[in-house]
Amino acid sequence: MKSLIPALLSSLLSSAALLPALTWAAEPVSPAQLMREIDGVYKKRFTSGMIVPGQDKDEPYQAENIVEIVPYDDQHVYLRAHLDFYNGHTCDIAGMAGFEHGAFVYHDPEPPLPKERPCVLRLHVTDKRLMLTDRETPDAEATCRAYCGARGSLDYEIDLDQRRQIGYLARLKGSKKYKKAIQDLKAVESRPAK
Repeated sequence: MKSLIPALLSSLLSSAALLPALTWAAEPVSPAQLMREIDGVYKKRFTSGMIVPGQDKDEPYQAENIVEIVPYDDQHVYLRAHLDFYNGHTCDIAGMAGFEHGAFVYHDPEPPLPKERPCVLRLHVTDKRLMLTDRETPDAEATCRAYCGARGSLDYEIDLDQRRQIGYLARLKGSKKYKKAIQDLKAVESRPAK
């Protein structure tokens, strides 16, 4: 019986009936498709806590995670993330993310701290969830620590059904962060290739 199982699996995998399903699963996503799927604002409110010296109980406060994604051109989206963590720690980052291998990726124009690796933040979709990560592999070192407090992390995910249309787009595009993101992108693109 055991010898039949590998032969049966091999036969099934080589079956022409599976080829359309495998081809569909392997189809690359285009930048325009991904932009349509993710553009908008994602917000999640929750109760967090603040340590109060001399008290046995932490002070609760209302926290909110916000991720904004706005198409900029046919290859880039503006990405801003503000994530809240326990005891008032946060992560804050904003910039232009370019399309790379089926995801949008933000590359820091310059390391935020001397002798630090530049921050690389990947934005992609998996199982109907929007995913942010600044790690090459799940157990790798975070590259965007300079943008976070001690308890913060840019490894974050939220359901795509939390996406809402941005009703303040003119204000967002007039913000200092958005204008700086455009300047940084133009500066990076004008650098000579190495």
